[in-house]
Amino acid sequence: MISIILIFLAFALIHSITVARWFKDLCRRALGETFMRVWYRFLYSMVSGITAAIAVYFIAQVQDRVLWQGPPWFRLIMHAIQIAGALFGVQAFQYLDKWEFMGFRQVWRYLARKEVAGNGEGLTQKELVTTGVYGIVRHPLYVAGIIIFTFSPPVTVNGLTITVLADLYFLFGMLIEERRFLRIFGDQYREYMKKVPRMVPRFFSPLREGGKG
Repeated sequence: MISIILIFLAFALIHSITVARWFKDLCRRALGETFMRVWYRFLYSMVSGITAAIAVYFIAQVQDRVLWQGPPWFRLIMHAIQIAGALFGVQAFQYLDKWEFMGFRQVWRYLARKEVAGNGEGLTQKELVTTGVYGIVRHPLYVAGIIIFTFSPPVTVNGLTITVLADLYFLFGMLIEERRFLRIFGDQYREYMKKVPRMVPRFFSPLREGGKG
């Protein structure tokens, strides 16, 4: 269990540093505005993917023990909930440019047309998304992650440890994201927070329409 915790914390530390405002400001001062708007998001996505793959590899080497497996019908239900959670998270990308979200579009714009656009990370979307899954919960991607980890059968020592750590990290990510959006959107986001829950859907939420604001 200690090995799992250390591996996860190493991944979380790297991820937390690369999304921290102070680290981005440091990179901006050292490498320039163009680098940040063209390359930062892309490199961040690459680092996140590589470190996640390394963490998964090392975790797979740690001896595990099944605590409870459950009957086949129970595992089927658990997997169905995971799939539903994943589909829910995928819906978020109907309102986001997934290629820009991962940084590929910023690099393509620059290499193909020498174009530098968007905010400090090259993101061109300037509006707060409040429709679709964002009208159900404020953090659909984090909620999807929590569902996928929490409802993973069978229950093992390593799996349970990772689930607890991942869910806590997702909750931490929600708080950090809210601070960032409050800084960007101010009162508009405060009003959104009043109408849409953080992670537990309120299906009769008054905010279902209104587009992006």
